[in-house]
Amino acid sequence: MTDEPTSPAGESLEKPPKPGTFKKGYDPRRNLRGTPKDAITARKLFRQIAAELLTIREKNEKGEPVEYDITRLEAAIRLKFGSRAPKDFETILKALYPGLLKDELDVTSGGEALKPPQIIEIVRTVEKDEGDE
Repeated sequence: MTDEPTSPAGESLEKPPKPGTFKKGYDPRRNLRGTPKDAITARKLFRQIAAELLTIREKNEKGEPVEYDITRLEAAIRLKFGSRAPKDFETILKALYPGLLKDELDVTSGGEALKPPQIIEIVRTVEKDEGDE
């Protein structure tokens, strides 16, 4: 015999799991890889587009026309190197030297630990008028 409660017809009285909840142990609906499938598809699309070849036509130092192929990713990186925007330069430095720029936020007061909140005690005194005595 099982420990599960059953109805007189022999059916289990245990409720089926809700559509958004998982049961303990293995559940085929659970994504064990951790990354949603649509994010993987988006990454594949980004890589595919980044690998596309672009034909660049420009003139060399002698003024002769030159034509060469580069990927979209390489073109985007070249564009960042030519930009004067500080955010683009920051992106380049972070890509080249990951530990060089650190985004740190100082939540202390001048490098010292924050003091606990001060307790302010309000004392009310009642002054008597001279005529009240």
